[in-house]
Amino acid sequence: MAHNVSRTEELIGILTDVSRHRFRQARSINPESMLYQTTHYAVQEKLITDAFVEDGTNKPIASIDLHQASLTKAGEEFLAAHQPTA
Repeated sequence: MAHNVSRTEELIGILTDVSRHRFRQARSINPESMLYQTTHYAVQEKLITDAFVEDGTNKPIASIDLHQASLTKAGEEFLAAHQPTA
């Protein structure tokens, strides 16, 4: 069953994947999707660098490319602040 996640949870997932270099190639994606919108937010907020996010305005499909992306200091701090505690 699908599980709705918050933007913060999605952002943690994206930042974690970027830090582990899990994005191997560009993706075509719906600009209305949470993945696209959260990635766009991460770039705007300077949490990641060296990412390409195509402007999805008035497009049914846009491209994101995170294979060379890396976390900025702000991205590392965000991720550290949102680590689960044991």
